Amino acid sequence: MGGTSTDISLVIEGEAALVMNRRVGGHRIALNSLDIASIGAGGGSIARVDAGGILHVGPESAGALPGPACYGQGGADATVTDANLVLGYLDPKNFLGGDRVLDLRGAERAVDGIAAAIGVERLAAAHGIHRIVNTNMAEGVRLVSVRRGVDPRRFALFAFGGAAGLHATDIARQLGLGRVIVPRIAAVLSAWGMLATDLRFEVARTHIGDARALDGAAVKRLFDDMEADGMRRLRASFSGPARAARSVDMRYGEQVFEITVPLDDLDWSAADPLPQIVERFHHRHEALYTYSMPEQESVLVNARVTVSGILEELPQEPNLPPAPPSPPSAERRIYLDDWVMAPVYPFDALAPSQRIAGPAIIESAMTTVLLRPADHAIVTPQGWLDIAVPASVSG
Repeated sequence: MGGTSTDISLVIEGEAALVMNRRVGGHRIALNSLDIASIGAGGGSIARVDAGGILHVGPESAGALPGPACYGQGGADATVTDANLVLGYLDPKNFLGGDRVLDLRGAERAVDGIAAAIGVERLAAAHGIHRIVNTNMAEGVRLVSVRRGVDPRRFALFAFGGAAGLHATDIARQLGLGRVIVPRIAAVLSAWGMLATDLRFEVARTHIGDARALDGAAVKRLFDDMEADGMRRLRASFSGPARAARSVDMRYGEQVFEITVPLDDLDWSAADPLPQIVERFHHRHEALYTYSMPEQESVLVNARVTVSGILEELPQEPNLPPAPPSPPSAERRIYLDDWVMAPVYPFDALAPSQRIAGPAIIESAMTTVLLRPADHAIVTPQGWLDIAVPASVSG
């Protein structure tokens, strides 16, 4: 969760899913891309009240200019950041490590406009904005999990981006997730990922037919030719280590969509690899949607080969040296259905294995994490937060 949007992806066993039905500006992208659902829910998302008196948050955003009302750059609309400031979750004097002072009165005036429109007090309006954006994000998680037959309770919520830490544990509660992980470099994790990603060429060939009736030898030759093609493209500009991965897009005969089936560790020395491919398809379909239909026709639609140039790994975050638990640096009054006093911990000063019980605030120059009552965080050796969330406790 950043300033404008929340981007959500499901990662299973360390592998992010790819899709071919992404759209940008109403146009379909006919290339594989990461399966990411983007929704208009960020720190700058604007709250508004419609003609029926219903409160909405986003997808419109205040952007960086003028930005939220609390930025003091001329913005007058109430945003998620304004609501979080009114609720006490953000320190107006410690935004961006103190480089920017937030205008609390400006945030209050903006939220007061929403409060007047729906006939409630300021705190109720701010709390409503916070809860609505959380519900929107929880629905986004359902979009990439429940609606695809995957139980999100099997997963941890990995929360990054500058704004995610204030919302993650409430989203986890709504979904029944018991674990939230927040990296210490949460605000710049996407940039880190861009620097760390390998070079990648993809080769695809359409090869439609019932997999059980195709020529296995021809399929093997097809994959060999595609891998050679991908390697030629890679070697035109990269001489380092490389690897190739094969996969197929398959569906059952009565379906109108395909799923991608990885073919890692397939025995390509077999005279006919197709029985193995069909078996992999059934297992993959069951893993994704909890059922398979071996009695139905298994249609192979596309053969794919991904050739990757392996870049040198970036240095990993080192383990922190042993240290005694860091005490809170301050206390702050925050609103959680009522005002409570919560300790404030400096994120960068936390010690490995340190335990923190909610309610509490953990903040750094670029992100703030809210622990709600009954949340329990433990600091990992790298200084990340591993938060246990009691799913049975309502937000």
